[in-house]
Amino acid sequence: MAEPSKEENEIIFEDVMETHANPTTKNELDSLYSYENATCKIKFEKNNKIHTGTGFFVKDYENIPFNAALFTNNHVINNINIDEEIKFEYNKEIKSIIITENRKAFTSKEFDYTCIEIFDSDNVINFFKIDENILNNRENLINKEIFILQYPNGQLAHDSGKIINIEDNKIKHSVSTNPGSSGSPLIKRYNNNLILGIHYGAERDINKKIINNLATPFDVIIKDIKDKLSKNKNEFRNIITLIYEKNIKNKTNQIFGSKFVKSNEDNISLIINGKESKLVEKYDLKVGVNTIQMKIKNKLKNLNNMFAWVDSLKNIDELKYLDTSEVTDFSFMFFNCISLSDIKGLENWNVSNGKKFEGMFYYCSSLSNLNEIENWDVSNGINFSGMFSNCSALTNIKGLEKWNVSNGNNFSFMFFNCLSLSDIKGLENWNVSKGVKFSFMFHCCSSLSSIKELEKWNTSSGNNFQCMFYCCSSLSNLKGVEKWDVSNGNDFSCMFAFCSSLSDIKGLENWNVSNGKIFENMFTGCSSLSEIIDLEEKWNKGSHKKIFL
Repeated sequence: MAEPSKEENEIIFEDVMETHANPTTKNELDSLYSYENATCKIKFEKNNKIHTGTGFFVKDYENIPFNAALFTNNHVINNINIDEEIKFEYNKEIKSIIITENRKAFTSKEFDYTCIEIFDSDNVINFFKIDENILNNRENLINKEIFILQYPNGQLAHDSGKIINIEDNKIKHSVSTNPGSSGSPLIKRYNNNLILGIHYGAERDINKKIINNLATPFDVIIKDIKDKLSKNKNEFRNIITLIYEKNIKNKTNQIFGSKFVKSNEDNISLIINGKESKLVEKYDLKVGVNTIQMKIKNKLKNLNNMFAWVDSLKNIDELKYLDTSEVTDFSFMFFNCISLSDIKGLENWNVSNGKKFEGMFYYCSSLSNLNEIENWDVSNGINFSGMFSNCSALTNIKGLEKWNVSNGNNFSFMFFNCLSLSDIKGLENWNVSKGVKFSFMFHCCSSLSSIKELEKWNTSSGNNFQCMFYCCSSLSNLKGVEKWDVSNGNDFSCMFAFCSSLSDIKGLENWNVSNGKIFENMFTGCSSLSEIIDLEEKWNKGSHKKIFL
């Protein structure tokens, strides 16, 4: 390797094996070593001698089955059992964690990795994230430069190199390592928070000379973890980690709905900071992310109000482990969960026995889409009243297009005050033939400019249409409802009130409203509508029904 010129005094060279990597600048090293506290030194005994290895911390909601984890090699930590105590040096202090039924762990001798759940109470302050390229596009990584932060002989060090090749279960790389480097992270150079795999050993020729160093790629590790979960579905089902973030504006910091606080008939307990606690209505959350586990001892049949008013609940991904196969009542489950911006974790829920969905996501004002629940079987659902009421960030409801709501009889308030909802194509093919209540269903959906998508609806059982389109101020015509069968309708009051852009109500003259009794304020506030005298005369037929503008 050539000596640097005097002008290159910013560049640091080390006496290491030839790696064909670019020289490392001081600024780049400073950036790399800012992740020193995302690593740790692990001490372990082997053949009556003390050895050291390397570990590192990962936080990746998308790809690992819990909030955060410690990763290392299976040959560094491999006796994962309920009595095992793991010791490691972190930030120059010896820390100890106990593997219990409350702290999940995975390990594989075949792929030489161990993964241990990390809690907030473990006070880890820095984490890596898994690079999506190793999950989706391995070929892009060949010849890419990498770093390794490692503890060779117990001292923190680094080296750079390249990825030579990625085979099925191994990454071949040229980074120099030594005893103690086992379990260290392969870090993507020039993006030092992203990792690709776990270093575990070397490939040698017949003369025992090292040809390449080896690591397990993270896509292999993640798949193995998911396979273990699928084979042992019940193993972690009863312990679920949820993410809470203190809502400074609202100081309630409730973490469970009142139903569960008062009765706790399903025998749920909480694990806070790694310790089991009694189920309490409020918990003093700290500013920032808080990890709290719930431990469910009985099979749940009723989730009514489970997280009602829990305005600090932020991430529910681990609810994917909740067995909902016997649940009949989901009503108000996430009522007023205003911090909940997505519902990942609910994708594969079995809700086939669900009958009550009333207010389930009522006032989830940060929820922006419903794609995660597109495959729900709601065919036994009866009450959908207020299910997405006040979900003011929803712009479309495409995730509902496959739903079978044929047994539903109450759709009132379902999209009440969904102010951003401009597209209801997801409702085109809904079978609402048993629907009796439609009152306030699209109340104040002020961004909704078309209801043509509802033209196939069979509303022949509908009795109450009160305020159904109240204050849909962007609606200019009623194409989509002209052919509705409303012959059983009783209450039409305020149905189109304050639809201020509504200028065309052609088609309504053909409605059969012979059973209607209440029409007050049906078109009140429709300032663009010139007159409805012809409609009044058509509908009245001597019955003296009165419709007010």
